[in-house]
Amino acid sequence: MQIFFNICLIASALLSLPLLVLLFRRKGFYNNFAAVLAISTNVTLFLMLIGFVDGRQDMYVDIALSFAVLGFVSSVIVAKFMSGGGDGKND
Repeated sequence: MQIFFNICLIASALLSLPLLVLLFRRKGFYNNFAAVLAISTNVTLFLMLIGFVDGRQDMYVDIALSFAVLGFVSSVIVAKFMSGGGDGKND
């Protein structure tokens, strides 16, 4: 099972590399924001896999969950800001 988690860890790291290239090559806020959200999802998976490899699942799952919540809250805040809302008025 350890070999499986190591292979998944390497695959997750390799899948994040094209996202980093996409992040630095593309122009525009929305493309970059989508790439950052995808990288955030991969980092959450990466943290959980590190927990299984290390044998400390409880600690790494807590860190991964807090990172995922932070990513979700930041995406909601940015989406609200970019939609022009946030002032409490319904136009």
